Amino acid sequence: MADDKLIDRGIGKWLILSYIPVSLFSLRMTHATNKGGKTLLVPTPYSFKMTMIDVCFRIFNGNEAKIKARQVFDLIKGCEIRFSPPSVCIVQNTFIKIRQEERDAPKGFYVPTIAYREFCFYRNGELKVALGVNGLGADALSLLKIVGSHINCIGKRGSFWQYIGETFQKGNLSVEYTCPQENEQLEAGNFQWIQYLDDFGGALCKAKDGFDRISTYGDGKIELGKHRILVRTVLPYKFKQSSRHFTQYEKPE
Repeated sequence: MADDKLIDRGIGKWLILSYIPVSLFSLRMTHATNKGGKTLLVPTPYSFKMTMIDVCFRIFNGNEAKIKARQVFDLIKGCEIRFSPPSVCIVQNTFIKIRQEERDAPKGFYVPTIAYREFCFYRNGELKVALGVNGLGADALSLLKIVGSHINCIGKRGSFWQYIGETFQKGNLSVEYTCPQENEQLEAGNFQWIQYLDDFGGALCKAKDGFDRISTYGDGKIELGKHRILVRTVLPYKFKQSSRHFTQYEKPE
């Protein structure tokens, strides 16, 4: 298997975690600049996996938290994650005040400036997160369900969600879920939207120090295109309308 591919955990059995939005969602595209923060329309597999690992340090105590976090990392690092967002997504664009380091000034000297930001307002439905869990045992599934039930923030700070339950599904997912595609197979048309979503790369999944690389306190580094890869993904949205202040996307009927 090529290094830029995921270790296949198995497709055919899915753990589906469901959440409803309780605030605006924002998650900047990988190549967005600090002043030009265009948002993705859905979370990414990379961000959701990191969220699950982060939750372990909030729900378990002491050394148990690190043990559970490593277990979760090993369980989800190679699994496929897909998203079924609410039926309507309205992206609101605005300018906000931020502070940034002044160029050619002493380190730590910040000055005020403005930056472009986008925020997603969802309507009609819930966010369903499907994790490919084929081959995992009862204890592993129980741990993933516990961790998933404690997630309340997906995306940038302030992107809050409320957990409402989980189900299992066998077989293929419906067209309401995101779907990674090879470049030559993509046909966007007027009923699909294309974005690049990041995920754990094969090099990270196979690395013995993989957990230390994603850890804030670890010595390893994450390299884009190697440990963190961008996957061209079909989103279940089509463009509906736009104005100076918003762009609206909807799922096809």
